[in-house]
Amino acid sequence: MVIVNGYISAKIKTGGGLDENGNPARPSEAFGEQIPCRITTNKRNNIGKQNENTFTVASYEILIEMQPFEAERIKLNQLGKDLGEFSVLWTEYLESVQAVKIVV
Repeated sequence: MVIVNGYISAKIKTGGGLDENGNPARPSEAFGEQIPCRITTNKRNNIGKQNENTFTVASYEILIEMQPFEAERIKLNQLGKDLGEFSVLWTEYLESVQAVKIVV
């Protein structure tokens, strides 16, 4: 059982392939439903600066209940605050605790 403190949404691609004329069709992308999760911060700081603009460097570990998970990009929301959109670095299935660990 995962103790919930946030939500994860996976970016889902639909469509694509070829249109009725045989031309390549662009897939559409949208975020799926929110999945309850446990978000743990690995690293977060606001000291990045480039060309007079600041940015945040962040890394998180997310645990969700055991289920198939194959997303390349996700969106995180913790306690009503949008943490941002991230690329998935790796996914690990933890059989012993029936959870999926996602590192971004």
